[in-house]
Amino acid sequence: MAFVPGSFTARGSVIFTSSQNWVVPAGVHKIKALIVGGGGGGGGGSSAYVGGGGGAGGTTYAEIMVTPGTELSINVGGGGAGGTGGASPTAGAYGGGSLIKWGNVQIAVAGCGAPGGAATSSANGSAGGSSTIYDLMQGAQPGSTPVFPISAYALQGAGGSGQNGGLPPAINAEFAGAANVNYQAYGTGGAGGGVNSNGSPGFPGIVIIWWGD
Repeated sequence: MAFVPGSFTARGSVIFTSSQNWVVPAGVHKIKALIVGGGGGGGGGSSAYVGGGGGAGGTTYAEIMVTPGTELSINVGGGGAGGTGGASPTAGAYGGGSLIKWGNVQIAVAGCGAPGGAATSSANGSAGGSSTIYDLMQGAQPGSTPVFPISAYALQGAGGSGQNGGLPPAINAEFAGAANVNYQAYGTGGAGGGVNSNGSPGFPGIVIIWWGD
């Protein structure tokens, strides 16, 4: 069978656990992305009570039309810091949102987890809330830019449960070349601190991009 120019579709994947720029490879005109936001930090424990667990980052799946050679900014949200335990405990910190940008245009975003509350002298800390749902951001339209989203699906991360941190949601997506990635190990909320103990930091997010399937 003779080779027909343009009939070959490149296949591959790339995993981002830190923020960086990425250039769309030659021959790639559509990418799929799984984006997980950073988890919130757990709250600190007091002299008699425990801190609340942080909420998990959200998970977003997106399909995006791209132009080879275009540079995209991949921002991976960090985990929120854990709160300080002791006589004057503090709440944890928010995680960071993860996103894909082209220039100043946000193409797809996954929300961050909320922090766990600090314990008081008379009660355990409140658990951190679930992440805000973000879908595709406006600003890129088909045919007008070298990058534009065509579909997306976003889910909130679970809030903390008592002292336990929340977990990011699962999305049934097939990864070309990245099938063994346990993306739910990312974006988890930090555990609340025990009595007189600091809260645990939230887990950072992740961005997985693949193409050709």
